[in-house]
Amino acid sequence: MGVVNAATLHHTAFIVNDLEKSAQALTDSLGLQWKLWTIKPVATTVHGQEVPFSFRVAIAQVGDSYYELITPHTGDSIYVEHLKTHGEGFHHTCVTYASFAGLYKARDEMLRQGRKILQSASLGNVGEFYCFDIAEMGAVLELLFIRELPPPEKIIGCACCGTNSRCVYCE
Repeated sequence: MGVVNAATLHHTAFIVNDLEKSAQALTDSLGLQWKLWTIKPVATTVHGQEVPFSFRVAIAQVGDSYYELITPHTGDSIYVEHLKTHGEGFHHTCVTYASFAGLYKARDEMLRQGRKILQSASLGNVGEFYCFDIAEMGAVLELLFIRELPPPEKIIGCACCGTNSRCVYCE
């Protein structure tokens, strides 16, 4: 079975300079609700080296999948590299696995194929991810296992009516 056959398409990610400004603009134009978090992994690598980094993320549900906006927060990462070399825009697709074991099996298969991990992060008991360059797609593929995230730090937009702020029904 292939790496993505045992997975579910989770999100499509875009790197942005200003997370809140971008989320608000997309709320205004598309009526999406964004949930925002600051992610501070407990262990990270970038290009095979231990490099600490954190990032801010906004996630909006679109059907059974999500859009994700990412802004680098601290340290160097492939997100910082993307902004420097490509500017804002599409960065990766992400597939998610039902367990750590499923994630590790997929990671090991990618490594067996000779692919290199561009970036990885452990979120402790919450989850873990690995980013691989997929030259055939001209993009990055993220392999992810994630449990339920804590409540978001901030919400932009209304879940039921798409207005700029949460309405009385969402309170």
